[in-house]
Amino acid sequence: MLDTKLIRSTLKKLGLSQANLAKECGVSKEAVSNWLSGESIPRARKALALADALKLSLNEIFSIENDVSEEPVIAYRMRNNRAPSLEAQTAGEEIGRHLKQLLPLTGSNSVFSPRHLVNPSLDDDYVAKIASAIREQLGLTDIEPVTHGHLINLFHEFGAFLVPVFWGEDKDGHENAMSVYLPDSKSSWVLFNLGCRLDDFNYWLSHEFAHCLTLHTLQGDEGEKFAEKFAQALLFPEKITGEALAAIRNSKTPLKVAQSIANTHNVSVVTVIKAINKLAKSRNEAVPKLETPAFYAKWNSEKSTKPTVAKGLFGINNPSLEDAIRNSEKHFHTPIFRAIAKWQKIQGGRSPAFIASALNLDLNIAIEMSHVLWMSED
Repeated sequence: MLDTKLIRSTLKKLGLSQANLAKECGVSKEAVSNWLSGESIPRARKALALADALKLSLNEIFSIENDVSEEPVIAYRMRNNRAPSLEAQTAGEEIGRHLKQLLPLTGSNSVFSPRHLVNPSLDDDYVAKIASAIREQLGLTDIEPVTHGHLINLFHEFGAFLVPVFWGEDKDGHENAMSVYLPDSKSSWVLFNLGCRLDDFNYWLSHEFAHCLTLHTLQGDEGEKFAEKFAQALLFPEKITGEALAAIRNSKTPLKVAQSIANTHNVSVVTVIKAINKLAKSRNEAVPKLETPAFYAKWNSEKSTKPTVAKGLFGINNPSLEDAIRNSEKHFHTPIFRAIAKWQKIQGGRSPAFIASALNLDLNIAIEMSHVLWMSED
C-alpha cells in the first residue's frame, strides 16, 4: 500500500499541490486523490513517476506494514505463454487487494480450506495421475471430452470465485486469464477474458484450475509448467492422443482429421498437433509433419474468425455491459458483480476507480459498469 502519510508530508515540504503532482505524473487530479485516499494504487509506470516527482524511492512511497505472507499471490497465463510484465504483475497484485475487500460481500460462508495438492510436482506420471483423478471426479472416461460446464463445476466444487471480464478480443500481449490466491482467507479467484477464442477457453480454465489445486505453492516458471502439463493431461490425455496419432497417420487429409478431433474435444488444433508430436517423440516414432510455416500462417489468418467466448456462450461478440453481467451471472454463477454493487452502496456512491483496479478494466468501461451496478441496486 502507498505510504500516504509520507506522500502528503512530502507534498507539503516540496510545496506541491495534488494538481501539481497529477501533472508531474501524467494523470488526472482524481487519480491522485484516489491514491491518497487509499482507493487505488498507481500502476508500475505511474508509481515510478510518483516517486520521481516526490524525489523519493519506490521503497519509500510504499508502506511495508502488511505481513508479506498475506499479500495476494498471482499467476498469469499470458498469450503465447510469455511471462507477465512488471506492469501486469503490479496490476494483478492490485486486483488481489481489491478482491480481498469484496470477499465479505460474496455470500461465501465456507469454514473449510479447499481440497488441494499437498506436494505437487512436475513429474509427468504424477500430473497424469492427478488429471485422471479429476476426470474420474467428473464422471468421465479417459476418452470423453471435457466441456465448459465440467470445468465451471470444478471451480465451484473447489470453492473458487469465477470473475468473467471483457478485456477485448485476444489483444496481443494482453492476458486472457489469471488466478489470484488470498492466503489469509485461503480464497481463490479466477479472472478470464470473455473476448478470448472459444477453442482456447477450456485450456485457459484448466490452466488456472491447476493453480487453484496447488494453492500457488508452485510459482513462477515452475507453476506455469505444472499448469500447462495439467491442462494437457486433463483435456487431451495419452489415450486420446494415441488414438488421434493413429487416425492422423492413416488419413490422406491429416489436418482435417486433427481439426475434427480438436472440435470434438473442445481444444484448439494446435493443442492436438503438439500432443501427438510429443507422443510420437516419446515413442521414438516419426513425427507427423503438420507443424509447417504454411500451417501456422493459415491458422493465424483464420484465428480471428473463430468465435469468442462471449459469442459462443452468449451469442454475441460485444454484448452490452448489462447483458454481459446478466449472462455471466447466469452461466458462471458468479457473485462478483453483486458484491461490487453492494460495495458501492456501502461506500455511499459510485466507485469506478475501485472497479477499474479490481477487474483491471479501462476506466471508461469501469465508469459505465459502476453506473450499471449502481442502478441495479436501486
